[in-house]
Amino acid sequence: MIRIVIDTNLYVSAMISRNSRHRLDQILKDQRFDILIDKTLFEEFHEVIHRPKFKRYVSVEQIESFLNLLDERCTRINTTSKVSHSPDPKDDFLLALALDGASHYLITGNKIDLLDLKQYGATSILSLTQFLVEYFPTNQSDF
Repeated sequence: MIRIVIDTNLYVSAMISRNSRHRLDQILKDQRFDILIDKTLFEEFHEVIHRPKFKRYVSVEQIESFLNLLDERCTRINTTSKVSHSPDPKDDFLLALALDGASHYLITGNKIDLLDLKQYGATSILSLTQFLVEYFPTNQSDF
């Protein structure tokens, strides 16, 4: 099974954009992938998506439904590593999750900091488009 970490920004994008949701759903529905999440990522998503600026895009019911989906679909990891390798220290928790979860991929929409790393240990850092092209080559018109 391919172990992946999906950055919070992609979950938020999926909540406010139908196209982003469609793209992320390809991964969420595919049982080849073990999607890793930890308490920090779950709480960050919960905090960000409840910000007032997102209220016009998504209802409380939609948020709760998506949180339940993540809770059911994702494998919870107890992250214990302390990492300080990201150009943006706020993203270090994602690298720690990738490390502790032995993730093959970290998928992010963070165009500058995380994607510039390209690799962290055994974890390849890719954009969502790069990942979809690699694992869903016949669906490229959807990206």
